[in-house]
Amino acid sequence: MRRTSSGRVTFAISSFLLASASVRHAAAEITLVKTDGWQVSTSGRMNAFFSYGWGDGNPIAHTCPAAAVGCVAENIPVGAGLDPGVYGRPGPMLADGTQTQGTFNMMRVRSGFVPNVLSFKIRREITSNVNLEMVATLWATIDTENLRKTNVPFVYMQEGYGRLNAPWGSVTAGRSLDLFSRGATEADFLYGHGYGLGFAGAIDNHGPTNGLIGFGVIAAFFAPGIVYATPSLAGLQLTAGIYDPAPLQGGYEATGAARPEGELTYDLEAGIFKMHLFVNGEYQKVYRTSSTENATSVGAGYGGRFEVSHFHLGVAGHHGKGLGLHYALEASAVSISQDYQLRTFDGYSLMAQYALGPVDLNAGYGISQVALLPSDKADPSVGVPRDEQGYYGAIVFHYSPNYHLDIDYFRGHTEWRFGQKQDVNFLNAGITATW
Repeated sequence: MRRTSSGRVTFAISSFLLASASVRHAAAEITLVKTDGWQVSTSGRMNAFFSYGWGDGNPIAHTCPAAAVGCVAENIPVGAGLDPGVYGRPGPMLADGTQTQGTFNMMRVRSGFVPNVLSFKIRREITSNVNLEMVATLWATIDTENLRKTNVPFVYMQEGYGRLNAPWGSVTAGRSLDLFSRGATEADFLYGHGYGLGFAGAIDNHGPTNGLIGFGVIAAFFAPGIVYATPSLAGLQLTAGIYDPAPLQGGYEATGAARPEGELTYDLEAGIFKMHLFVNGEYQKVYRTSSTENATSVGAGYGGRFEVSHFHLGVAGHHGKGLGLHYALEASAVSISQDYQLRTFDGYSLMAQYALGPVDLNAGYGISQVALLPSDKADPSVGVPRDEQGYYGAIVFHYSPNYHLDIDYFRGHTEWRFGQKQDVNFLNAGITATW
């Protein structure tokens, strides 16, 4: 049984987040053309990672003995933990015929938390204080679908937007990173897996990996939208937008209105101290197909980043209904119950970095939790996951502003309602070139 969709979470990080890393190590954009008020520049990255994963296989659902009366077999819904697929090995069979939990191990060479990226920016000065930016970003994984050598790697336009910057703020129209959980995703990139891999998500398929996503961090995603950001007022900035609606597949396939999202941030810099605080949210009403029955997904995220000289700390949390473990409005049987109710999720994460010269030492922890519905508590057959906890450590050596070496370790621990557990481990090492 395939239990998780996390491996297909191609949430990734926009050039907005990539630019955040340029303060210390990433190279600046390369100007290609500059003429008649126009400027064309490029930035991007290329990488490859060796990843070795091992640990527990799928949890074993409780079944009913042949002679049992009134026993209800357990169903473990898709959407939590790690499914090793064909790389899982069954555990030993007990004398009474009970199957025990198996194990897995798998080696890969694949893309990391951010895959290969090629970004182009066209900038036009309209007046002395008004300019137009147009950004197009291609993403491509080095691994192919289902590990087939003959399959073509995926190349897709992850970003494509225009942004007008003026004294009264900015307006962005097109496909860009949305606002809900943007602060937490950015912290994972900066203090965790910007040059690493973390949780693999799916060991037998392609795509960017998850970092700490699903373990205390819920991912920001790319989406078509129209967004306005105020100018910074003493460090305070409000960003609000409307996005193409997203249905909740598997129960609520229809939507009726665009999805509003917003984020309020505050930045402070005083000597060696820097602080970035954020609170954000999303709201989406969804409907059953050909029905007036509806539900509402709503989420809130909050946290901050704090930097004092070489020591950097990121904290984040989220809470909401119908979110999922990995990204908002996740198409998962964990998000929606069998009677079409939306479950409630929350998560908390702590990420730390000690940056000394060319070396970053990163470590972090996160936990995502699923709240049982009243109908879950009344149904002994529903084996809902209780929580997912993740721990990571990483050493990143910035050999030059353009060349970065990473070794990182991730351990994930998932528990289910009736006591099943799964522990998985990933040891990763890779190289990233940036420009």
